[in-house]
Amino acid sequence: MPSSAKSKIGVVQGRDIYDLAQGFIGLLSPEGILLDANQSALNLMGLGLHEVVGTPFWKTPWWNVCQKSRDMLKDAIRRGSSGEASRFEAQIGGKNGEIIDIDFALTPIFNDAGDVVSLVPEGHDITAIKDAEKAFQESESRLRLAYEAAGMGTWDWDLTNDRLHWDDRQFELFGITKPRGHMHVELALANIHPDDLERVQDAITSAIEKNLPFREEFRVIHESGEVRWLVGQGNTLRQSENGTPKSMIGVNYDITDRKNLELKLAQSNLELETRVADRTSALEVEMQERQKAERALAHSQRFELIGHLAGGVAHDFNNLLAVIGGNLELATMRTADERIIGLIKEGIEAVQAGASLTRRLLSFAQKRPLEPATLAINERILKTRPILERALGENIRLETSLSSDLWDTLVDPGELDSAILNLVLNARDAMPAGGNLSISTCNLTLSDGDVALISDARQLEYIRLSVSDTGIGMAPDVQEKAITPYFTTKESGKGSGLGLSSVFGFATQSAGFVRIESSEGKGTTVDICLPRALSPSNIKMTETSKNDLPLGQGDLILLVEDDEKVRKITHKRLIELGYDVIEATTAVEAIELLESNKHVSLVFSDIRMPGKMSGYDLAKWVLENRLGIGVLLTSGYNDFVAEEQQNLKLLAKPYSLPKLAFALRDAVLLANAR
Repeated sequence: MPSSAKSKIGVVQGRDIYDLAQGFIGLLSPEGILLDANQSALNLMGLGLHEVVGTPFWKTPWWNVCQKSRDMLKDAIRRGSSGEASRFEAQIGGKNGEIIDIDFALTPIFNDAGDVVSLVPEGHDITAIKDAEKAFQESESRLRLAYEAAGMGTWDWDLTNDRLHWDDRQFELFGITKPRGHMHVELALANIHPDDLERVQDAITSAIEKNLPFREEFRVIHESGEVRWLVGQGNTLRQSENGTPKSMIGVNYDITDRKNLELKLAQSNLELETRVADRTSALEVEMQERQKAERALAHSQRFELIGHLAGGVAHDFNNLLAVIGGNLELATMRTADERIIGLIKEGIEAVQAGASLTRRLLSFAQKRPLEPATLAINERILKTRPILERALGENIRLETSLSSDLWDTLVDPGELDSAILNLVLNARDAMPAGGNLSISTCNLTLSDGDVALISDARQLEYIRLSVSDTGIGMAPDVQEKAITPYFTTKESGKGSGLGLSSVFGFATQSAGFVRIESSEGKGTTVDICLPRALSPSNIKMTETSKNDLPLGQGDLILLVEDDEKVRKITHKRLIELGYDVIEATTAVEAIELLESNKHVSLVFSDIRMPGKMSGYDLAKWVLENRLGIGVLLTSGYNDFVAEEQQNLKLLAKPYSLPKLAFALRDAVLLANAR
């Protein structure tokens, strides 16, 4: 074949390869005039080569969408004509008007004399990378908001280079000033209380060497001298070739208030136990019935004291649950990612479980009667199983054996959830090295003889709920005291002694009974026997979508709440429901707003607020002075009193968005009916 023919074939093949190349490739004169462009570049705008050749490159259609990118191109051409290469990220236009992110480079071509004879532009589409980066940043932002709502600080420890990264909340929790430069773990350890330091160091070492989760409660000493209690939780990540972790991440949060309450409770228990012991010694000669009565009185006094403490804890915890639950509900409405929605729903379920526990505390504090409902126990167990599994941890296997034809029972749903959780937590503590936990249900029919032998039995048909573990078991003398309030075999600070006693109290109040079987070294089984209900279950696990909720029509609501975080999330939820909102932090401030604003449709107020006026006082003022305005009161404490006499609508914290929506509608309707 003649050499001229071969040369022609080479040129054709070179052009084909040039056009097939993915990305933007072209050729410019030293002055920036477009001399050539590959087919991929032309396809971006749907252009023909003849439409752009001879045009200054910055005036071509690709560069019309972004002035900043066009200016950067001009500067690159200027530097390229002087022999300097350039590379930067830019935005160019596509044929359908879309904006395309590209990684752009401009390279000068020299002749043998060293002069620039042409410039080669190259661009690669990085739009997908940019979108992924944006999505990642948004995900990080949502996670950061969740941590902030919970008051948590986050940390990341690079074990290879011994570098520790803290967010701003961490420095607040440890009470130290943010240092300059890299931070090492020694700075964090230096602020831990000397009495706790060795224990924390041992726990960290064990977590790293054995690749186990880290969790410790410890004290830190702030620069101001203040001592605070923190919880530290973390996990190791990214194993190296030899199996050792490369890093460790986790969170810290403050538990000082809880620790102070535990200390006060322990002191009160000690004082009461001493008094009871002295009293018992002095009255040993009296009749056995007199002794039983006095012990019952002592127990009642203990319950009253802890009840006041529990009520205060429940109030604060309900406010936290309101903030967390509200943010999670709003987050669900702002994402279509089913994986994220699934995670958020698990968080909402945990909030609901926490609300159930606080209801138990409030009942205990106020001696409020149970609120029984006919329900199917199996449905409750299946619904709460994810929460129970998280409470047990990875080293304990949860098994269920649920009767398919189980009868319904008549009990308080929240109390039932609390009883199951108490038994699961007791079983977990009895298996420190791991094991198996089984939850089973079945129908139980007693004979007349059985009823006569079982003192607490009142009927023949029961539902038996059994929780069994393979733990350390109980000795006979321990088993006899197991349901006694405040009796515990756990070390100091690990248990209150109220778990089994509260389960026993719940079963007794529900017209049922409890039986315990235990063997040292083999495990324990606790049976809760609850009466059969004749009517079918009226408790259904349902969800309400926003489309099914009664929405406001721009009605103006005056929100009165002293807790800033609760106020902020409530404001957002009211906006979500279609209401306009103005805010006040006290009843006095609310009255001032009402006197100057005639367009308020409803006052939504907390009951307990700072100052002389409570939510009830504010409601009374509104009913006497603003007859056309509705009132809805809410509280995280069990202080809903005389509601029927005051003709008011009340909403207990924490509440879901559907409950809030219907409560607002009912309060407005009630005001219109006056």
